[in-house]
Amino acid sequence: MGIRDYIIRNIGLDEGSKLPFSIELITAAKNKILTDYNQHENSVYFIRSGVVISSITYKDEERILDFHFPRTFCASYSSLLTRETSDTRLLCYENCELEVVNYKELQAVYKTSLLANQLGRVATEQLFLSRVQREKELLTMNAEQRYQSLLNRNPALVQTIPVKELSKYLGVRPESLSRIRRG
Repeated sequence: MGIRDYIIRNIGLDEGSKLPFSIELITAAKNKILTDYNQHENSVYFIRSGVVISSITYKDEERILDFHFPRTFCASYSSLLTRETSDTRLLCYENCELEVVNYKELQAVYKTSLLANQLGRVATEQLFLSRVQREKELLTMNAEQRYQSLLNRNPALVQTIPVKELSKYLGVRPESLSRIRRG
């Protein structure tokens, strides 16, 4: 599924209608950095296949902010919105097929296209709800409960992502997560 299908499903678009912005389809290899620390984000990515990780470094240790899956958008949003350099990294965790929208073009189209504005709103609402859920879990659940919630939400993730990476996302040591998984 691509952006066009996403729009058809979430907003409504006639099959033959033209999108108000251009899309570049790219293939990115595993471990390809889409946006690195201290770079300016200039694109929004829609994941057709693969997994992208967004991470941050804290006290010389990588922390995973989120896993991005097919049929979702991702970017270094703080850099994108503030136009400052990124404090996060976007990394292809596996081979990915991505649709890329240029940020400047998207901003220009927002001025003239209701469809582009609706897409921006729907994508932002979904991102917001996801971030609020994650925040609630970090503030109200212990590590075991956060793992169980992740397992319920995305069982495939727990099967395909190694303990080391999951522990960075859950905010626990790999040994602790291994105990949680056994227990």
